[in-house]
Amino acid sequence: MTRVVVHAGFHKTGTSSVQTMLRGNRAALEPHLRILLKEDFEPLTEAARALSHRPSDEALAAVGRYAARLFRRVAKDDPRPLLLSSEDLSGLLPGRRGVTDYGAAPLVMAKLAENARYRFGAALDLAVCFSTRGAPDWLRSSWWQSLRSTRLTEDFDTYARRLAPAADMAAVVAEVQAALPDAQVTSVPLERSREMPQGPLTPLLDLAGLGQAVRDTLEVPGPVNAQPEARLAEVFLALNRSELDDARLSEAKTALRRIATRA
Repeated sequence: MTRVVVHAGFHKTGTSSVQTMLRGNRAALEPHLRILLKEDFEPLTEAARALSHRPSDEALAAVGRYAARLFRRVAKDDPRPLLLSSEDLSGLLPGRRGVTDYGAAPLVMAKLAENARYRFGAALDLAVCFSTRGAPDWLRSSWWQSLRSTRLTEDFDTYARRLAPAADMAAVVAEVQAALPDAQVTSVPLERSREMPQGPLTPLLDLAGLGQAVRDTLEVPGPVNAQPEARLAEVFLALNRSELDDARLSEAKTALRRIATRA
């Protein structure tokens, strides 16, 4: 059997920490696990993002083409499990470019499963894992991310009402399970996984079947991409609503984040 584990998001649920640990521990994991991250299949993640932005038959077909190209590069006779990790496999972060939910995720996962099955045949043993997060914390975190990276001008309450469908991650996971009846589909809340020995990476190591001897060799850093302690959200909201041009706005945000990080 060929074990394929797909870690497909969601955004703002510890995925950056997972990928940082995978990169930092690649040498220790390499004898036991094949690791592919966003930079290894960026055309596929770009196609998934495009599908979430403008759903169409053509956009879905592009996802299928890039999934096929990805799996063609993967050796069929390698006994190591294969792990793919990128939150962009679920599409764009809701709140960006008019996207308000994770409706693309089941479509992308179905195309991934279809092409993995074509590549590995009856030997495929597919698991799809989602990191999740409680709605209030996820909405607050994704609001901050958009304040930081875009010119979002909505206050938190307005944003939270608009993005409420995206925060129902359990419903998306259920849709993925319905679309992939032959796969193992799981989800683990960040509130629980962050307390595990290898943090949010732990559930993926479990799915890949890696033993304690391998885990004992791994370095586990602290959280990645966490919001600064300083209360910058209100300041960034005011800046986004200001008359600063984009270049000066970006400079101001960068300077404030640098100060907050040092504080």
